[in-house]
Amino acid sequence: MRGTSVVMGGVLALTLAGCGGVTVQSDYDPRADFASLKTYQWTEKVSAEQKDPRVYNAIIENRVKTAVNNALEAKGFQEVTSGTPDFQVAWHGTIDQKQSLQTVGNNYGWGTGWYGAGWGGYGMGMTTSTTYVDTWEEGTVVVGVFDPKTNEMIWWGSAQAELNEKKSPEKAQEDANKAAVKLLETFPPGASK
Repeated sequence: MRGTSVVMGGVLALTLAGCGGVTVQSDYDPRADFASLKTYQWTEKVSAEQKDPRVYNAIIENRVKTAVNNALEAKGFQEVTSGTPDFQVAWHGTIDQKQSLQTVGNNYGWGTGWYGAGWGGYGMGMTTSTTYVDTWEEGTVVVGVFDPKTNEMIWWGSAQAELNEKKSPEKAQEDANKAAVKLLETFPPGASK
């Protein structure tokens, strides 16, 4: 159910509402050689001003990295902590307040009619409307893949969903894992599904 606030414990980063409610998109540089990618390292690409503490904290960062690592390892990639990797991975998350408006019209009163032996009648009618405002918070996570030699992004994917604050840490990690698989479905480009 949509609400007006989300507490930090259930927030963001692929802790987005179960996999079915996640919208993903991606794009890539067609000049990149994705077939040669085997190893990766995490890198930081977000400035301090961009870091919302509801998103950038040890709990959420660990959840995101665990989910993405699991998804990449399932595709055969290996995280390395030393040396030069084939690619680097970075993430960025945001929380935005969203609103939708719904206007419902109510019509009542008299109109034309047919009465008994052919008598018609006219009356007055009124139309009123009520507008309802629905407010919720939406989380977005972007995962970028970079060429470590040029520092250029060669692939990105984003996952977006309504946030759900009523999750246990275990359920949040489970949902994060599912969302990461969905987010990374098109990485690397051209791979069989």
